[in-house]
Amino acid sequence: MVCRRMRKKEDETEKFRYRYELKFLCTQLQIEMLCAQLDCLMEKDAHSGADGLYTVRSLYFDDFENHAMKQKEDGLDERKKYRIRSYLSGMDERFRLEIKYRNRDKIRKESCLLTAEETGAILRGELLSAAYDSGRAVLAQFELARERMLLAPAVIVEYDRTPYVYPEGNVRITLDRNICASPDTGAFLQKDVVAVPVLERGVHLLEVKYDEYLPDFIRQALQIVSLDKISFSKYYLCRMAGKPLRMSEREQG
Repeated sequence: MVCRRMRKKEDETEKFRYRYELKFLCTQLQIEMLCAQLDCLMEKDAHSGADGLYTVRSLYFDDFENHAMKQKEDGLDERKKYRIRSYLSGMDERFRLEIKYRNRDKIRKESCLLTAEETGAILRGELLSAAYDSGRAVLAQFELARERMLLAPAVIVEYDRTPYVYPEGNVRITLDRNICASPDTGAFLQKDVVAVPVLERGVHLLEVKYDEYLPDFIRQALQIVSLDKISFSKYYLCRMAGKPLRMSEREQG
């Protein structure tokens, strides 16, 4: 009974609350200065490897009219994306289906675990007929979108992440390097994927997430470098993937 409860807790959707998510483009020097501060103030995520990072690979979906792309292009305050996320280093390989909602600077996610077999079936375009009886509401919603909206894989996004966490305010700061895109969605389960960078060399992404407040000492640490908040979508940039995004183009995407 205890094991069953633990499994259910791990697989249930996240709480229906919005969190702040702020994004900034950083140079390599700014990243090094920030890490020197954050290493003294916050803990590394328990799932990170010995080098303090892990690799994230996400498979994003869009419908036949590319609504997720158009919502970003139109600058809509409220947006929604579907993705399957895997972690390639620093933790056991696992797959998580996520539905991410955004309302301006706030986000919330609903998620559930997937097996490798289920992920493979989705890649092959097979509908999971048992989804509606699995007790996973997120999977049932995803399957409904695949049936009615012709939701299909659109792009693979991969990057190396250095994660910092702090319990008060549920703060999570991540430094994402080597953000790359691959249109070869069928290779999602393969060890290696041929991908192209979407940012200018030496440019990285800083994300700051928290619930209701950001502790003052963390806010002050972030202010040691001059950063401008940007509107940034990894999905959108990786779908475009025509040329690297330069610091001077930071309001794009």
